[in-house]
Amino acid sequence: MSDFIFSSLAQPQGELTKQIQGIYRSNPPEVQEFHGTWGSLGVSRNTYKGFDPLETQDHIFVVIGGPVLYFRNNRFLTESDPFVGTEAIYRRWLSGEIEWDQDLSGPFSVLIVDKKAAHITYVTDLMMFIPVYRFKGENALFLGTHVDALARTANQTSHRDQVSLADFILHDAVTYPYTTYRNIRQASPACIMTETPDAVLSQEVYWLPKEGNPYESIDEAATALREALERYVGRVTENMDEVAQFISGGEDSRVLLGLIPHDLRRHAFIFLDHMNREGKIAEKAARAYGVDFHAAFRSETHYLEILEEASDLVGSGHQYHHAHTLGFHEICGLTEYPAVFGGYLSDTLLKGLYARKVRGSTRFPFLPEVFVPGETRTQPVTCPLFSDAILEEINHRRIAHMERVREIRPETAHEWFVIWPVTMRSGVPNIYTNRRLVSSYEVFLCHDVVKIGAAVPIQWKLNRRLFHKATRAYLEPSKWMLHSNGMLPYFPWYLSKPVQFFVWCWQKFAEWVGITKGNQGPWFDWNVLINSRELKELIEKYSENLDRLPLVRQKNPAKSIFEDSILTKEQKLNLLQMLYQLS
Repeated sequence: MSDFIFSSLAQPQGELTKQIQGIYRSNPPEVQEFHGTWGSLGVSRNTYKGFDPLETQDHIFVVIGGPVLYFRNNRFLTESDPFVGTEAIYRRWLSGEIEWDQDLSGPFSVLIVDKKAAHITYVTDLMMFIPVYRFKGENALFLGTHVDALARTANQTSHRDQVSLADFILHDAVTYPYTTYRNIRQASPACIMTETPDAVLSQEVYWLPKEGNPYESIDEAATALREALERYVGRVTENMDEVAQFISGGEDSRVLLGLIPHDLRRHAFIFLDHMNREGKIAEKAARAYGVDFHAAFRSETHYLEILEEASDLVGSGHQYHHAHTLGFHEICGLTEYPAVFGGYLSDTLLKGLYARKVRGSTRFPFLPEVFVPGETRTQPVTCPLFSDAILEEINHRRIAHMERVREIRPETAHEWFVIWPVTMRSGVPNIYTNRRLVSSYEVFLCHDVVKIGAAVPIQWKLNRRLFHKATRAYLEPSKWMLHSNGMLPYFPWYLSKPVQFFVWCWQKFAEWVGITKGNQGPWFDWNVLINSRELKELIEKYSENLDRLPLVRQKNPAKSIFEDSILTKEQKLNLLQMLYQLS
């Protein structure tokens, strides 16, 4: 299913339906409710076939998301039996044979209600791609997969965590394990937790992303990675005739173009401001791989127009503007496909995007990437908008999180600080959005890829070395086609980066002299958004909520905060989102 709310306190019939459907502004899903002496449970309709909640004499078994099963086939993903996937996992769990890190792949969470003993067991995936939130009151336990819906059910909406609000504005995410509510926490990743309203009965962490390379060479790791990708896609598509995928001007979507079986009817979708450089490259790539290309267009202020709806969908403490698919899922008919593939997080897990590197490689992408030991994530946070006490507590939380990460990732703590669990990754609401709207499958989130990304040395990941070796065969049809950033993905970095240097210089020159105009990327133009009339109208609409934030300068109008340079453009958008969510 898409979301659940569990309450050990009995809830009125329809209350959980109301709270879960409140996530959506339009076309809310059906919600199934269960009630008993153990409490109440609401579960919304899943976008994936075969995973309806299963009730037996002893248990209610709920699967959130669409995990790919590795202990049996997945042909049910296109069939009519609404329980077959759930029942397969349930039977394997009952047998005691289930291995959560081996048998289920991709984002998922599982909730098991023992109706007779009133025990609750919940399981999270490897990186907590689907988070579970927990509120423990006096003789009461509440669990949910949407933080605001859970807060409303548990009467916690008036108990905002002022430190987390400031943390989100400054860092794009709330430091784990906190949330924007004082008494609600995130569960642990890769964890099996069993508890009652009175006590935690057991807690088991079944996997950790520890450093430790089992591969003798980068070629061996690349082979394992390639086989993992093929195995995952093959399991998803084994009974499918037609699929969709997201496409861009980059290499990850080209890997998908080459990876998805060519005997399927394939459709590639991109969302743009206008048919720009990104779109033209994507269309050319789709043509090279024989895939139907579809472009959908939005207004320049689309990401302000969806602020309210997207914020409701992803929940507070998560950046709304990664909800790229919202609206287009209906316009493009993505809900009709049994699988919509994406290439999200390959940069994060396989290319060392967040590793500490020699300065300049991000700003100048043609420079070689060189790993730098150490970390800078816990440098003291400063911002005159917030009190010293607030900033000190943010620093304390970030240091505590760094210590947790450093225990398992001593060499790469700087990198994994923002990706373990993945709720620390600012872009993760992309997953939250897609899984609630379409049957989304992100190939680089499969369990084998996650494990490879955690195991291999960072030096193998930088400069796309591992990724390139694993995926080069899929890039063959677009061998001489430039990436939107100017490189040639088919070639290794030492051949591609010189080409990228000259293309990058030309692109910057063309922008400077006015040859190239308008937004040439896949997402929005920050300057257009920040200087738009629509932004000013939203600031005016929600500025009265400034006094609900822990701002030192509350006497200053919202307009001055958005016009001065204290906050970055992204932080200003975070602030605006928070002002809305406090209304």
